[in-house]
Amino acid sequence: SKARSSPNIGRQGLRVVIFVDGSVTGNPGGVVGYGWICPELKENGFGAAFQGGDSATNNVAEWMAVVAALIFVIGKSDWDDPVEFRSDSELLVHQINGEWRVKHANLKPIAAIANMMIEQLEYRGVTVTAVWIPREENRLADDLSRRAIKHQLKERRQMTQRETTDG
Repeated sequence: SKARSSPNIGRQGLRVVIFVDGSVTGNPGGVVGYGWICPELKENGFGAAFQGGDSATNNVAEWMAVVAALIFVIGKSDWDDPVEFRSDSELLVHQINGEWRVKHANLKPIAAIANMMIEQLEYRGVTVTAVWIPREENRLADDLSRRAIKHQLKERRQMTQRETTDG
């Protein structure tokens, strides 16, 4: 992958910052949760993507957060401000910026989907980059990803409850 250029400031001087984070209960193999938040627009999203298997890793969860945020951005047809993802995952940041290759087989499909979405945004004139931040600065996105997992585990327990019957 070629490195993406740094974003120019949008015509109104705006750069929309979106914080992303992913979590997994047990790495690998647990529930994959993701969260993203855009404080400027007062928008956020979170969810539990799936559970179990070798693909249930923190890195996959981080990419899920990026894809979920990109779905939000692509859905805004009038969006033309540069997007700056902020993440506490150095791997994710370098991969989004095209500085490091995506090597792990589990990451390739989700990264490919994200890159197709980024290409669509770039076609519309929207630049997308990523910046590494310390974990302490990513608390809101982290909280959302953990909330998604907690919610999923709570639902899962309810779904698997069994009643005992006599005879």
